[in-house]
Amino acid sequence: MELDKNGRVRVEKIHNYTITDQEIFENIFKDEKLLMNHVVIPPGKVFPKHPTDATVYALIAQGELSVTIEDHETKTFKAGQLVNIPKGVISELGNRSDAIAELFVVKYEYDL
Repeated sequence: MELDKNGRVRVEKIHNYTITDQEIFENIFKDEKLLMNHVVIPPGKVFPKHPTDATVYALIAQGELSVTIEDHETKTFKAGQLVNIPKGVISELGNRSDAIAELFVVKYEYDL
């Protein structure tokens, strides 16, 4: 049990993340069915194709995120957009632009 500055039981939980322009992949929180990562991707970095291990929601906070799902054409999503990727599909995510990309990735019902 955590107390606030007035000695009352704290109801809310506070999770911090790193403010940076450097490459980072950090977990913000994780519980039984839900987790959130903070990711800063440098220009030109693309993650290898892989099957998604959860239902994924990627909120682009800065820059652009390139997403290729299965054998479909690559699509680019920009800051202010949120892209949802179903669990179990082959996907490739990356930053094909000249500026950093920052995103928050929420995974629902992820595989352990």
